Amino acid sequence: MIFFILKKMMFLCIILYAPKSFSESIFLNNIHLQSHSEIKNSFRNGDDKLGYALGVSLGNYVNQSFEKQKQIGVNLDKKSLLKGVQDAISGNLKLSHEEISSILIQLEEKLKNATKIQLEKNAKDNFIKGELYMKNFSKKKGVNKTSSGLLYLIEKTGEGEALTNNTKITVHYKGTLINGIEFDSSYKRGEPVSLMLKDVILGWQEGLKYIKKGGKIKLVIPPNLGYGEKEISTIPANSTLIFDIELLDVVNIKS
Repeated sequence: MIFFILKKMMFLCIILYAPKSFSESIFLNNIHLQSHSEIKNSFRNGDDKLGYALGVSLGNYVNQSFEKQKQIGVNLDKKSLLKGVQDAISGNLKLSHEEISSILIQLEEKLKNATKIQLEKNAKDNFIKGELYMKNFSKKKGVNKTSSGLLYLIEKTGEGEALTNNTKITVHYKGTLINGIEFDSSYKRGEPVSLMLKDVILGWQEGLKYIKKGGKIKLVIPPNLGYGEKEISTIPANSTLIFDIELLDVVNIKS
């Protein structure tokens, strides 16, 4: 299984990681090479260039993988990796296939545990930063705080029927993290979204009831009213979410 994963990763790196520059290749850090012009002139044909391009792409991928692993406390030796590649190509392996398989399984487990620890740390940091952001935001003029911890700022009240959980809403919205990164926007997609109020996150269910059709509101939603400890796509665990919402239409569905 581990060999299949590694082979798949190598294939994906060729497609996804086009080399930005020759200097990014790990081979520059480990092997004495000829000058760039000498290498360029040494290509005999298109196949040579293709092989070289694939090698650089693989090198770039390995570099990026090493950096990501280093961030979670797993340090691997590039020279040993290059030696393993060379020995695999020459067929002169220093370890048995059984030993290699066992070592890679151990590495996989080590990476899994290190990643879990890092994610837990990130979630804790996100929660603390979110609390600080909400504390500062709550001091702004016009901001209200509910008993659940939701912060909201009404920009326009709107008019018409009050919303219930059985209300079908049509909204335009923009969602950002506290660091300013935008993770979703109906405005960018060019069309509003229609859905039942009862089907959205708790922060929306509570916050949107403070406005009516035609209203606008900013919601600052703590993790317990958003996605909690779950990591959703580009939203990290324990994220405090900021939504700017424009309520375009309201249809109350009678049960």
